[in-house]
Amino acid sequence: MKLAEIGVEREQQSLESLFQIEFDKVFENIMDKRTFSAGKRKIQINVVLMPSDERDSVIIAYDIKTTLTPITGGSIKLDIAEYPNGNYETRPSISSHRIPGQVDFRDIPIPDEDGVYSEDEK
Repeated sequence: MKLAEIGVEREQQSLESLFQIEFDKVFENIMDKRTFSAGKRKIQINVVLMPSDERDSVIIAYDIKTTLTPITGGSIKLDIAEYPNGNYETRPSISSHRIPGQVDFRDIPIPDEDGVYSEDEK
């Protein structure tokens, strides 16, 4: 019996095609730059044969389990700006050290709820 024959008798995907699906998932995980490159990935195929008492038939049960390398996490700091109307906006945090001549969003005035800047702000 071949792997391609296991499972196809009841219009199910064969064990071979299930392996290919899981192999593609593993390869995608390997190529994902967000995962640890040296992390081990695993495809485990379990085939269990259960013969009848008379030994005139056998049930073949199978399953596939895939272990992928997780995506590495990260963190980001956000600054929260409050508008006069009570709404908030988040922006990626920038360094608290100011460089002369560098534009800093903290220097940009916040418009009122109609989107209009007051006359005294530039």
